[in-house]
Amino acid sequence: MLSLTANVLLFALAVSGAPTPIELTKRQAPFEVTEQQPWDAGAVYDFRIHSSCNASQAYQLRQGLNEAVELAHHAKDHVNRWGHTSDIYRKYFGTSAPTTDVIGAFDIVINGNKEETLFRCDDPDGNCELMPTWGGHYRGDNASHETVICPTSFFERRPLSTLCAQGYNVRESSRLIFWASDLIHRLYHLPEIGQGFIDHYAEGYEGIVEAAANNSTNTTRDSDGLQYFALEAYAYDMILPGEGCPGPSGPLASETSSSMATATATSAGSASSASATTTASSAESTAASSATTTSAAVAEPSSAGSDSADADDTANGENCHSHADGSLHCV
Repeated sequence: MLSLTANVLLFALAVSGAPTPIELTKRQAPFEVTEQQPWDAGAVYDFRIHSSCNASQAYQLRQGLNEAVELAHHAKDHVNRWGHTSDIYRKYFGTSAPTTDVIGAFDIVINGNKEETLFRCDDPDGNCELMPTWGGHYRGDNASHETVICPTSFFERRPLSTLCAQGYNVRESSRLIFWASDLIHRLYHLPEIGQGFIDHYAEGYEGIVEAAANNSTNTTRDSDGLQYFALEAYAYDMILPGEGCPGPSGPLASETSSSMATATATSAGSASSASATTTASSAESTAASSATTTSAAVAEPSSAGSDSADADDTANGENCHSHADGSLHCV
């Protein structure tokens, strides 16, 4: 009997000390989980296209930008695979140029943060209207992260799939016929991509090849040389494997290959006011009546950027543009 009483007392004590349903609910409340932000939170990997581009323009431009990345990606892969043993690499960069510069120049096009980069299709600086042969221009000091694509580009640029077709070869044709190479050129003028390091150094195909033969220290950061290399490597590896379409061999001519460039090509050159006035004298005379009602920036092609406008100088049969220091650059 005593044992039973003791057991009853022990049970009562145990029950009295058990947690209430409310206490159980409190104890079983779910843990609060805070997720860590990804290390690259906020990065933008797609190029931004301004609302001024209509549906057709935006589609063409998006396709062209995708092909620019594809062209850059293959160029990078070619260098990673072959390095200095590549004849194409030595042709454009010389025998001693570090491959890291070239790999980085293409990688930033592929993987760089594109948060500030903007392509637009309107004509805020008036250059497209004044110079109808221009394919576009870098806005420079007016908007240093923006590139304008003029209407000419949407009629004349070609897809990368036509590389080596329609009479094209790397040596004699313009590197700017294709959306891919033209847009790489324009990207290198943006501070977030070219970073003031990639620029124009040698003039035209012949000048670039000559600079490489002399092992110039600027070959791996020459905007035009990087484009020529990317096109020739893509043609040799992807379009016509083992053959490509490099163009005729033989001694280098004294003139740049741009004098033989396809008329449909345009370049993203700079336009200082002085040189643009010379280039556009006929355009200004025909636009004189409308220019009087517009701002000075429209009366002459904007000189804001270091490479702010395309100038397809059909009168001279050359693709030419001028830099901010007034020097003429023909590609």
